[in-house]
Order: sequence, then C-alpha cells, then structure tokens
Amino acid sequence: MKEMMRLWALILFGSLAAQEGTLKLELPENLENVLARKTALDRARSEQNQFTIQIFSGNFEQAEMHMERFNTFFPEVEAKLTFETPNYKIRVGRFKTRLEGLTAMEGIKKKFPKAFLLLP
Repeated sequence: MKEMMRLWALILFGSLAAQEGTLKLELPENLENVLARKTALDRARSEQNQFTIQIFSGNFEQAEMHMERFNTFFPEVEAKLTFETPNYKIRVGRFKTRLEGLTAMEGIKKKFPKAFLLLP
C-alpha cells in the first residue's frame, strides 16, 4: 500500500514539476476606476449600516441648546442636527456594532437620559 502511494506521489509531483509555461494576465483599462467606485459604494453602505445615538427630538431652539450642551460634555464625539418632519433631531456618534453603541451610550445617558441607540 505504501509503495502504491509513493508511486502515485511520484507520478503526480513528477508531472507537476515537468510543466512549464508563462501566464499573461491582461487587465481591463478601467479596472482602477471600477475599483474606486466599488470602494466608495462600500464605504457609503457601511456608513448607512452604523448605529447612532439619538439624544434629542423637538423644536429648533431646544435642539440648538442641546447641541451646544452635548458639544461641551463630549467634544470628541461627532454630533449632527437634522430635520425630519416635524422635529429637529440630534444624533451622535457612528458605531459599527450594537455593543460599541451601547458602551458609548452608558456615558451619554448620564447627561442625556432620553438618549437611545438606533440603526437608521
């Protein structure tokens, strides 16, 4: 049995070692453009699928006040003020996972008790 396996190995590896050749690979001219567009789409999709924390929903005057207050307490966290009929909303941070969002929310909830995690 061992001799037969050696014979097969010799035939297999012998035939592989005996083959020679060159490989010519031709790439399409617009490959770099296609890859750049794909990367941009993936980045945009990734940003859409990130968790965020909403700390406020209401009128514009209160939104400005809460935005200023948030930036004072958490200057390192990105905050966005948006309008979705009929309210202004403040959403902060971008988190790839729910766990990251929940971890960040622990500190934020101390100053903004109505904060909640969402996946827009």
